[in-house]
Amino acid sequence: MAEHAIGHAAPAGRPGMRFRLDGWGTAAVVALAWVALVAISAINRPDFVSHQTVLAITFTMSIVGVLAVGQALVGVSGGFLDLSQPTSLILTALVASRLLALGLDLVLAILVTLSVGAAWGLLNALIIVYGKLNPVIVTLATNFIGLAALFLLFAIAEAPIDSAFRAFGRSSFLGLPNIWWPMVALVLVVGFLLPRTRYGRHAIAVGGNRFAAQARGISLRATRFAIFIASGVCAAIAGLLFAASSGPFTPASGTVYLLPVIAASILAGVSLGGGRGNIWLILLSVGFLSTVPTALVFFGLTSDWQAIFQGAILIVAVAIDGYREKSVAR
Repeated sequence: MAEHAIGHAAPAGRPGMRFRLDGWGTAAVVALAWVALVAISAINRPDFVSHQTVLAITFTMSIVGVLAVGQALVGVSGGFLDLSQPTSLILTALVASRLLALGLDLVLAILVTLSVGAAWGLLNALIIVYGKLNPVIVTLATNFIGLAALFLLFAIAEAPIDSAFRAFGRSSFLGLPNIWWPMVALVLVVGFLLPRTRYGRHAIAVGGNRFAAQARGISLRATRFAIFIASGVCAAIAGLLFAASSGPFTPASGTVYLLPVIAASILAGVSLGGGRGNIWLILLSVGFLSTVPTALVFFGLTSDWQAIFQGAILIVAVAIDGYREKSVAR
């Protein structure tokens, strides 16, 4: 989990030490916050510590975690943020639901859905690369346009209730939701491969210093395409898990995920400046953030408070990222 593996160069004389401490320091802060939240909630309501609570938290982690992987890849590569994830999540969930309702084979429906997610990422990359535009502005715009298009396409949708797809989404394995396991696998695999593969190292290099990366012969254009397509595929995986596990959904159902996904990515050590981050820490940051809504319910607070707490956590995450950047600069 060493963050220095995908970071900037370490200070001379103590190679890698600063970034190992940064990675473990971030993990320690998030872990302590998570333990404190659980402890306070358990003191307030002893029944908070139960299997039902674990199911609720892991259920929430599943969608947020997969989206956070895509968001982290964009951040590490210097793309800042992909704000189009809510639309790509619902678009792919809709595609999967409609294809299965038409009787298409499950494997084929999954492949088509993943292709749609990749196409969404490709669209973002095309506009960003050939328009030479800011990725944040582009993805914000495509999210608004996509959301409007979804409202024109449907009002409410749902995957077939009696399908094997829904049975998978509503079942558990080893006491945890089925949809939680693909998220864990994705985090572990991407976290392992990112600093160890050619495309992963290129993404890190471009995010750290795109001019130095170009001088080494790394294509900024090819990296942008690869990363945003990967982000689109992650959104499609999340869309499949969402469609399998959720009841009826609307075009606006994906908007609730954006704040926790961005916060989870930053708390995992992903720098908004690019070139640095720890994919494996997503498991920890997503676990903490997914506990917040369940804890609020036990405190008797309404869903309106959830947005307030998520916004506050996002501000804290950005402040931590700023502190890390200043530490690197020193």
